Amino acid sequence: MDHATTNYLTHCGGCHGIEGASPRTFVPLLRDHVGTFDCSAEGRAYLVRVPGVSMSLIRDDQELADVMNFVLFRLGRSSTPAGAKPFTAEEVHTLRAQPLTTTDLLKLRAEVLSRAAAQCPR
Repeated sequence: MDHATTNYLTHCGGCHGIEGASPRTFVPLLRDHVGTFDCSAEGRAYLVRVPGVSMSLIRDDQELADVMNFVLFRLGRSSTPAGAKPFTAEEVHTLRAQPLTTTDLLKLRAEVLSRAAAQCPR
């Protein structure tokens, strides 16, 4: 396994599932779904600003960008829009410095996802 995969399994896989398929709980399903967030700038930013990412124990921005690219491209698969750009260390650094502060992550997630899905190419 490469380092990004190992980091995902160590830091994210316990909740989101080894293959991005978590049980039906408050933990979002990633596999074949997470790429939809990348259809809008707001959705893309949301992915890095959620507490589990912005406050991740993966402190190196490039390593976290690599994990986010694993999630977006390998787990997101067909949900990731064509032409999606990989996350960079600079982008991750900027976004994680602005973590979400809402107390209702489920509501915010649904709103952001709805707006992003509306912008996805058909």
